[in-house]
Amino acid sequence: MLSMLRTWKYLINVLLLLIAVGLEVFYSMCAGSCSYLRGSIFGMDLAYVGILFAVVLIGLSLLKQDRLILVLLSAGVGVEIVLVAFQVRHHVYCPYCLAFAAVILLLFILNFDVRKKGLILGTAALGFVLFVLFFKGSVTPTYAAGTEFSLGLYLELS
Repeated sequence: MLSMLRTWKYLINVLLLLIAVGLEVFYSMCAGSCSYLRGSIFGMDLAYVGILFAVVLIGLSLLKQDRLILVLLSAGVGVEIVLVAFQVRHHVYCPYCLAFAAVILLLFILNFDVRKKGLILGTAALGFVLFVLFFKGSVTPTYAAGTEFSLGLYLELS
């Protein structure tokens, strides 16, 4: 079973990443609990960051660039830890965001290489730290004036 997954890994990567892109599109149209969650990094909306991330990973999968795929997915796991923790902390959950996180985790498991655990831990930690430092998020509806959270306020509230 595992060898069959490795054989089809790149196709599975692309299919899961297309699902991830679809999730980001649905997230951008959501009027439910998702409308309470907004975030950005370096001024770029996270929906667009997620789509860009998925498109880059699709390209790397088509080119069979295992090491770069693993680096990005490891960093992505670190980032998703921050984003899921943000939702848990504020008791506001976005099913599209959680599904996107699940897709990233599935991709990480599929592409995991135990021989590269140092690389994995390092890039996951780097993704986590950089995202904590530069992530700005709000937990109010987009039509209301929102309070943005960054590292300083996040640590203060903990």
